[in-house]
Amino acid sequence: MSNTTQLGLPLVQAAQAQKHVTVNEALMRLDGLVQLVLVSKTLTVPPVAVVDGSCYAVPVGAVNAWSGQEGAIAIGANGGWDFVAPQRGWRAFVADEGEAAVFDGADWRDGFVTLSPHNAGMAMRVVEADHV
Repeated sequence: MSNTTQLGLPLVQAAQAQKHVTVNEALMRLDGLVQLVLVSKTLTVPPVAVVDGSCYAVPVGAVNAWSGQEGAIAIGANGGWDFVAPQRGWRAFVADEGEAAVFDGADWRDGFVTLSPHNAGMAMRVVEADHV
């Protein structure tokens, strides 16, 4: 089976039976990756109850269903996990940290919104001040 270059979406083959399976798999992956929200990037044990569409960055030391998937994005799908390798420049909102992150090709950079070719980045911070 062939996949797309950027998101690894499965492509329907000529004369393929059950095309709906391939199309549904691609749609589930798109649903997880477009406007990417990572529930967490530090959780090493997968949640017991898999929520379809929930996404996690799999950290080093992950166990159980995530074992051997370090660095991938785990997307909840049909009661299990679909794993996608993030690409340099992908952005995500990390829900348990409350901030954006950018993937630099090796790791997620917290607070960054852009990256240069040499991984220098522009960070975004919110500062609140009380006027008394």
